[in-house]
Amino acid sequence: MNSRQLGLYAGLALLVVATGWFLFTQETGLQRPTASASGADAFVEDMDLKVLNETGQLEYRVIARRMLHYPGDERFTLEQPDIKLHQSNGDTWHIVSDRGETTEDADIVWLLGDVDIKRRGTAASEPLHIITSDLLVKPEEEVAETDNATTIISEGLEVYGIGARADFKNDTLELRSSVRGRYDTSS
Repeated sequence: MNSRQLGLYAGLALLVVATGWFLFTQETGLQRPTASASGADAFVEDMDLKVLNETGQLEYRVIARRMLHYPGDERFTLEQPDIKLHQSNGDTWHIVSDRGETTEDADIVWLLGDVDIKRRGTAASEPLHIITSDLLVKPEEEVAETDNATTIISEGLEVYGIGARADFKNDTLELRSSVRGRYDTSS
């Protein structure tokens, strides 16, 4: 085999390799995978978001077993969300549910399914327990609302109603309709 034949074979081999590389990059190499518009594109395990006020004091905290981000509508889903609203008077409202959703800024949280709200008793206030479902919480404003059945339980007192609004900052709870209650004086 002379050098001319060797050059021809080398040129053909180079052409085959170049053609194969070109075809390979056209099918796979230059295409980037994209996230599904309907599927999650990111997740966080054991999420713990702490929001501080202007003076550096803890204002509220959102904890979740898992958080998933969905890019199509810029929302996050939360598994087992747990919200703690810390007030300047030392009270802490503890709000939990099995699942929820929030905006990217976490300024609105929808707690879905059964929701349990508690405040421990202090020297100035009795312990309080609120049971409801599908609650809209605005942690920065310290308010929450629902259109569903709500039960408020305190020392010797149970109040039931449909629809509720809680203003945690001002310690007010409003039941909107079908309100009835029971007070036990022996407690």
